[in-house]
Amino acid sequence: MSIVDDLIENLVERNAIMLKGNLAITLVEGGVRVTGQVFSTIRDQKKNKDILNVGIPIDAQLGVADVVIPLPKIQ
Repeated sequence: MSIVDDLIENLVERNAIMLKGNLAITLVEGGVRVTGQVFSTIRDQKKNKDILNVGIPIDAQLGVADVVIPLPKIQ
């Protein structure tokens, strides 16, 4: 096997990722706001044990610029 095959086997085929959590999407003036908490667990399926547990807080705001639609001249 090549190094790439070993890397893919160890990272992708052997591990499982579980995501849990909640997100709230709110409309605000000029865009949207996303808040919440996501919990992630990476589990080694071959050894049957958790490798990493992470709690990630989310607080993001996305602004959307004004949309301008040009109209043709009517004569």
